[in-house]
Amino acid sequence: MNFESTFKPLYIGKMLVKNRLVVPAMDSAMCEEDGTIKKMACDYYGARAKGGFGIVITEIAAVDERAPGMPGEPKLYSDEYLPGLTKLANAIHIGGAKAIVQLHHAGRETSSAMIGQTPTAPSSIPSVVYREPVNEYTTEQVYELIDSYIQSSVRCKKAGFDGIEFHSAHGYMGLQFMSPRTNKRIDEFGGGVSERSYFHKLIIEGIRKECGEDFAIIVRMDSIEGRAGGLEEEEAVVFARLLESYGADALNISAGTYAAWDVIVPPTAWPQGWNWRICRRIKESVHVPVMLAGRFSDPFVIEQSIERGDTDFVCLGRQSIADPEFANKMAGGDLADIVPCVGCTQRCMSFNDHDSLQEGDWGVSCIFNPMSNNRKDVQYDPTETPKKVIVIGAGVAGMEAAWIAAERGHDVTLYEKNGQNKVGGQFLIASYPPYKQELTRPIKFYKHMCEKNGVNMVYNKTVDAEFIQSEKPDVLIVATGAKPFKLNIPGNDAENVFMANDVLVGNKILGNSALVIGGGMVGVETAEFCKDYCARVAVVEMKEDIAMDLYMTVRDDLLKRFKNEGVEVYKNTTVLKIEGKTVFAEQDGKQIALEGFDNIIFAVGSKPEAQFDNVEKLAKEVYVIGDAKQARSALEAIYEGARVGMSI
Repeated sequence: MNFESTFKPLYIGKMLVKNRLVVPAMDSAMCEEDGTIKKMACDYYGARAKGGFGIVITEIAAVDERAPGMPGEPKLYSDEYLPGLTKLANAIHIGGAKAIVQLHHAGRETSSAMIGQTPTAPSSIPSVVYREPVNEYTTEQVYELIDSYIQSSVRCKKAGFDGIEFHSAHGYMGLQFMSPRTNKRIDEFGGGVSERSYFHKLIIEGIRKECGEDFAIIVRMDSIEGRAGGLEEEEAVVFARLLESYGADALNISAGTYAAWDVIVPPTAWPQGWNWRICRRIKESVHVPVMLAGRFSDPFVIEQSIERGDTDFVCLGRQSIADPEFANKMAGGDLADIVPCVGCTQRCMSFNDHDSLQEGDWGVSCIFNPMSNNRKDVQYDPTETPKKVIVIGAGVAGMEAAWIAAERGHDVTLYEKNGQNKVGGQFLIASYPPYKQELTRPIKFYKHMCEKNGVNMVYNKTVDAEFIQSEKPDVLIVATGAKPFKLNIPGNDAENVFMANDVLVGNKILGNSALVIGGGMVGVETAEFCKDYCARVAVVEMKEDIAMDLYMTVRDDLLKRFKNEGVEVYKNTTVLKIEGKTVFAEQDGKQIALEGFDNIIFAVGSKPEAQFDNVEKLAKEVYVIGDAKQARSALEAIYEGARVGMSI
């Protein structure tokens, strides 16, 4: 397939776009804390423009001093921000993409701590998330706000941008005026659909008057709000037609609000392009181009969504974070080179969570591509002193270290004790539960990158210290992973007691009921796997809640499925012993018996596999990375692998 539909140019208003691939607005943490724009942001967005995307829409930018909803949000409400905006527009244009700024006002979806004053909104209804008092705009203040949007657009045009995107989705100000849930006004800005969209009419018409016909105006809107009493599909279609009549050049279709975050950032369990039906209905109702967001990452899904008429443009949010070169690789047919996004959100949505990241690891990027934010300190050059490198273990950490080291010019051999179809280590096993199939994609990517860059891949080879010493490597990288363990309790060796990994790969056949000991990510995903075989499934966790190591949208989605599937959950429960089909435990200081389980499955964690004594003496440079160093997450393992591959 040559992806003809994806790479066919199309006009948005008078702006000709070279292809249908869009980098949508997403927080990057690459701008400065004071709201100015410097080299980091220019490098980040410029890389995506050079990567072949047709449009780059920069992240939310505040139209007045009460607008910010994120730390370091770019600002548009003063000429002092023009120099940085100009450099950003230029960086995008040099890369060959059209440059668009997203005009933003958080309204009620911010905090007094963030903006230094009480948040403002169309009505006094507090945010479901922030739960702070909100000041309702007077009619005069609404007109002042409208002018802020218009003047911010004028500034964007002066900076050299090709247009703006008016953010009217995700619970922000544009949606707060449009939504019947948040707009209770009885002046000209409240009432029916046309009155609730009068705010949008004046902004669009004002921007057109001040910025001219050749300045693109895109509106990002929700197809559904995802909350009781919020915007629904029927009104969204009417809203879309009204926006077109007001002069919008394109509509960018998204969904969700702050209190329905999983709709904005759909987790792995949601299908790619999930929102296509409503988007297609809107597309058939208007005469301007439409864009669609919805966890797109597969080139064939993208092409067919455009070809069959679901949408005109596709927004690749998290995928454009994972691989800035996605568009060029897709156009060139280099599909195996694409760093895949699987919707895990473990890195792209956690860049401000410093507790989960390692030292020096900050700014938005991807779990599978820690270099994707294009910061200078995560870039690397060819080595000047090639070395003989041995990597032990073809898990994700080992393969990441191996291919980067080889790409830089080192002589790399990777030894794996299993066959080539079992590379990936525990990450491969993690793909076995329902909704986790896409985890096979990054494993295939890493294997491909090793082969492409000349890593000598040796399979079915168990390596010992004597062998390493005989090979005399300059660098030894130990990435042998970790091994799951059982609790040291009576009955842990009974015939009906299994390890989660053995169950997932089919080494143990389940009976009609299963109890999983351990409510972390492995435990809850194993429980969901068991539900396909067992009429009754339970999870026991000693902490106060389950699945706490999952990102919130992924966790919330899983908990909803647990509720629908009837999975039993026992929190604050410590398992004491196992006798036959009964697990005895202590819950909130009381002894309980969980009876009638054919299978009892441990998912309580792993311990590093210590394969070598005095490992530091086996080579001049020795690195122990990933779970072999300490059992942790794949995010940390891959980051360590990348850093080692870059440093040797």
